[in-house]
Amino acid sequence: MKQTYLRVESGEIRAELHLNREIELVTHGRRDSHANYDKLVSEQLDSPIDYPPIMDGILEGDIIAIALEDDVPDGTAIALATATYLCQHGVSPEQISIVVGTGRSSQVAEIVQQFHLRYPEIRVIIHDPKHQESHAYVAASDSADPIYVQRELIDADVTIPIYCVRTADCPNASDMFGIAPNFTDIATQNRWSLAWLEDNQTHLNQHSKLSLEVGWLAGIHFVIAVVPSVTGHVSQVLAGKPSEVFATGSRDMSKSIDAQWDLVVAIVEGADHQQNWLSVARAAAQAEQLCSREGRIVVVCDVKKVTRGVRDLARSDLINSTNQSLLKNNAEDAFPAAIIRAVQQNRSVYLFSSINAAQTEALGLAYVGSAQTLQHLIEQASQACVIRGAQY
Repeated sequence: MKQTYLRVESGEIRAELHLNREIELVTHGRRDSHANYDKLVSEQLDSPIDYPPIMDGILEGDIIAIALEDDVPDGTAIALATATYLCQHGVSPEQISIVVGTGRSSQVAEIVQQFHLRYPEIRVIIHDPKHQESHAYVAASDSADPIYVQRELIDADVTIPIYCVRTADCPNASDMFGIAPNFTDIATQNRWSLAWLEDNQTHLNQHSKLSLEVGWLAGIHFVIAVVPSVTGHVSQVLAGKPSEVFATGSRDMSKSIDAQWDLVVAIVEGADHQQNWLSVARAAAQAEQLCSREGRIVVVCDVKKVTRGVRDLARSDLINSTNQSLLKNNAEDAFPAAIIRAVQQNRSVYLFSSINAAQTEALGLAYVGSAQTLQHLIEQASQACVIRGAQY
């Protein structure tokens, strides 16, 4: 029987899987990767989609904020390329700040180091959704809940969001303005997360409508979107009018698949900063849509530690608690933990990572300790599907 050999690189995990032709291979993202970031960015900023060249909209002395969403493939390099372009076209580094949508210490350290080496004058600001004073009020929801956005993005003369294009059903995917929910306050993020967890279409539609209003009120007229490759890198950079960029980038990402499989292997490929619990949750949620009722899900993601929010999965006193109470803890990775628990209620979930067997199983996850074990699971399944780029 003809076989395909799939080489997997997930953080430090290396595996070569043998896939016969009966196994379905699903890709979220494109197959090609490109690493000439300066060229990718400059071409788009010179000739954006349905928008004049970006420098036509920047006046002398304008304060510019670059908003880098969490988990953008090669996001630091794309943000650096954007800053370089601006500086080469007459913008002083002192006019630029970069607002980073992650609190993960390793990723923050990389961004700070890279910008300090190239542009020490550029301020690096870490978005903290729990720090209310660092947010500005922009709107109220239909239920009169206030919406706050990171203040630097509101106060800047020009704000340039950088986000990753994801499938329509991916948890915590950015809106077309690259602002919500990543750069909103914790209360807004929790309301958004709860609506997704409860599959409350009314609230989700309200949030989608509200995000459009927030993007407009925040003055976002120009965005940069990264179209990912299945290997966790950059396939294409798009820039220009938010609606056109979003539509162009999403075109190849959202493919409707009606079939279901007994085993779905969801692989999170890419660098260490993508190997996190949100990627695990995204992969599990995407896999659940393709998994039969009695099926199993294997997530390949090289997470290294159990964070506080995920640790709550192992607490007996929280097993029957609501998603809302989990989110109210405001612990790191509370939302990913709630997603994982929701998937666990309907499917058996396995995890192939750097976390040991005892810790993995304490979370209610089955342990996969080697590529050989993963291969055995695939071979034993009557019907199997493999998703590459499952975090997208």
